Amino acid sequence: MLSYYKELFAYIQNLVRDKEYAKDITQETYMRTLEANTNTPIDNKRAFLYRVAKNIIIDQARKNNKTNFIEFEEKDILSKDIQAEEIVLKLNEDQVLYEEIKKLPQKRRQVFVLYIVEGYSRKEISQVLNITIASVEKHISRASLQIRESLESNKDIIGE
Repeated sequence: MLSYYKELFAYIQNLVRDKEYAKDITQETYMRTLEANTNTPIDNKRAFLYRVAKNIIIDQARKNNKTNFIEFEEKDILSKDIQAEEIVLKLNEDQVLYEEIKKLPQKRRQVFVLYIVEGYSRKEISQVLNITIASVEKHISRASLQIRESLESNKDIIGE
């Protein structure tokens, strides 16, 4: 399991944006995983570590009500066989999308990023941000609509 340490630490640090806090969460993740491993065998240790880390971050956010650590980060993982012009178009589309997400009001952006980018469920988002599930759904819907309308009005920029 130690072979995943650097990878897990980078993932946690990317989420919390604080190196010392990320170290603490990584240590807590390994402690909880080792405790769980003594009771029940773990089939996919890497996935389990990530899930434990994500749960710790959610728990800490609930306790501290620190929701400002959620931010959209542009990451492109591209296949080596994509042609240069496709790469340019993809980067342009991603940049436009990134800019549109940045224009969203803070709470709407947080909900949208948690749901679309991070893959949290509506229930998890409502717990992390301490809002109702109906509010989560409203934010997701309005963010999607706002981004869609803006992208449609800027089709010439993204090359469609």
